[in-house]
Amino acid sequence: AKNDEIDSRIDLTDEEKIVAKLDAKAKADAAKEAIDKATTDAEVNQAQSTGTIELKAIDPQPVAKTAAKQAIDEALKAKTAEIDARTDLTDEEKTAAKAEAKAKADEAKVATDNATTNAEVAQSKSTGTTEVNSINPAAVAKPEAKKSIDEVLKAKTDEIDSRTDLTDEEKTAAKAEAKAKADAAKQAIDNATTNSEVDQAKSTGIEEVNSVNPI
Repeated sequence: AKNDEIDSRIDLTDEEKIVAKLDAKAKADAAKEAIDKATTDAEVNQAQSTGTIELKAIDPQPVAKTAAKQAIDEALKAKTAEIDARTDLTDEEKTAAKAEAKAKADEAKVATDNATTNAEVAQSKSTGTTEVNSINPAAVAKPEAKKSIDEVLKAKTDEIDSRTDLTDEEKTAAKAEAKAKADAAKQAIDNATTNSEVDQAKSTGIEEVNSVNPI
């Protein structure tokens, strides 16, 4: 009965089950030996009772799977903190990346639960932590917004340079003003935390740069 109970434990690896069953067998053998050595009914009953209690008390704790899942959770926690610290990502990009990391971790923990041997557990842990650590989201919203600002600035600079009614000094001053507005817009984009804030900073920046029209 104890062996069947141990074999049914999916939280234990095959190796952990073997150790637990050996422990159970040793306790059962000791109880049988005590019964054989008993000389009275009372001693027999006592040995039987003690043996039964000791067998029932065997409750192996899962080590391999618990440690593996803890390692995966720690990798996920570290990756989540790393993503949250990224100032080049918007909140939406962070949320997507963290969800991807969690999905990889959950998948690895399921694989760990389904593993039957220590080697399989070690493999699922290794694969899981590698998968979680490999997540490195590329910033999209902010770089694209700043690229748009740079393109508008270039167009404005070319427009100013083509003006024959302006002196070189007037052109220099106007281009400096346009660049200052573009730089301010890019700083606002860097400081933005959401996609909508990035869009707003980009829109405002484009308007500001385009508004430069030296007389």
